[in-house]
Amino acid sequence: MDTQLTMKRTLLYSSASAGLNIMAISVSTWLLYFYSPPPDSGRHIYLPITLVGLLMTITSLWDAVIDPFIGHFSDVTRSRWGRRRPFILFATPLTAILLIFIFTPPGGGSIALNAVYFFIIITLFYTAYSLVGIPYDGTMPEMAQNPKDLVRLSTWKNILGILGVMVGALVAAPLFSSIGPIAMAGIVAVVGLGTIWLALLGIRETTRPIGEPMPVIAGIKATLRNHQFMYMFVSVLIVHIAYAMMTAILPYFITTVLGRSEAEVGTFQGLLVLLMILSAPLWNRLARKHAHRKLLMISMVLMGCIIALNAFVGLIPGVERLVQAYITVGLVGPVLGGYFILAYAMMGSVVDYDEMTTHARREAIYYGTFSLAAGIGPAMAALILPFILSQFGYTSANPLGIRVAWVVAGVCSLLGALVFIGYKLGDTPEQTRANLHMTLDETTDEIR
Repeated sequence: MDTQLTMKRTLLYSSASAGLNIMAISVSTWLLYFYSPPPDSGRHIYLPITLVGLLMTITSLWDAVIDPFIGHFSDVTRSRWGRRRPFILFATPLTAILLIFIFTPPGGGSIALNAVYFFIIITLFYTAYSLVGIPYDGTMPEMAQNPKDLVRLSTWKNILGILGVMVGALVAAPLFSSIGPIAMAGIVAVVGLGTIWLALLGIRETTRPIGEPMPVIAGIKATLRNHQFMYMFVSVLIVHIAYAMMTAILPYFITTVLGRSEAEVGTFQGLLVLLMILSAPLWNRLARKHAHRKLLMISMVLMGCIIALNAFVGLIPGVERLVQAYITVGLVGPVLGGYFILAYAMMGSVVDYDEMTTHARREAIYYGTFSLAAGIGPAMAALILPFILSQFGYTSANPLGIRVAWVVAGVCSLLGALVFIGYKLGDTPEQTRANLHMTLDETTDEIR
């Protein structure tokens, strides 16, 4: 099997990240707004905003809990197509179909009927999405042969993922306001399906010995006993609260605080992701010279401070409100891009550290548990954000809740950085052994 990580293979592999993010950003941006628009928007309110938050929390927790199990079953799957390809091949069309169904609620005035429909469809959608995303993420440490390749692959995966976010933002927002949510969902589903399947041409599974399959409960227990990973896990969870709040609050921020149209949400998202892309070479260069864990810490601290600045948009005299918003929202882009590049690349170090102790390659279960944190974060955000908005207000006349939400999101990112202080893994197995004062018994191949 060809083991060279060529640019062609890198781009083919990374195309799935674009498709997954096109789907994800379309749902995360418009789901809450579609079912619970501002009372003065003129749109039909299908469900109370607090009920949507509660249901999203439940289904997000479900999705988060099953992610490690999906990762485990991908790790232990043995088929003629490998461990990962069957999941990507068969779960992707199901995800696309369910995405369309999200925006076709029964309607009418029955809150109970709309709530049941919402809960079932959203739960199925996120389950199918994880059946694609977790095995796909698990292939990244298999594709890369060294830390340099891992950062390179993570960079391009992140760049194409951001392009997916940009396409989703620039296309979904105008379509949502012009031809409607259902047509928007259909276009997003088709594009997502094609780009994810394209990645099957580039995926190369590991040629290293993968060890004997572990029972599911034993595998999850071994994952949770990895204390270094748990620092990463908790930190990611908290930062994803901030990220989910920022994504969901943006339509409210644009339409109420700024008084702009729904279509302009895409403009701000486009600015955000463009700056994420432009900053990628800088982070890639920095990652070659500096420890990844230090760079990730810096990105979280900067992100927390900049996110909180959005709370003060419109309150600074002498500067037009729209200009203030472009500056504060735009500045989030570079640090957010660095965070995602580094966090996913560093999972390779976590997998290598696990192999030292379990003597098995268990990539997907770690990405699945990583997604558990990334899933619990939005679930908690789905509780926190509606509560803040309902308590403090989210109308043009009283947008205080939106300003408070920006501050809370910024504080969450700073708390994530605080937790991450305990993480000590290096960028290579040798650096990890040195950082943790580990020794290798060459006669037994056991770590001490």
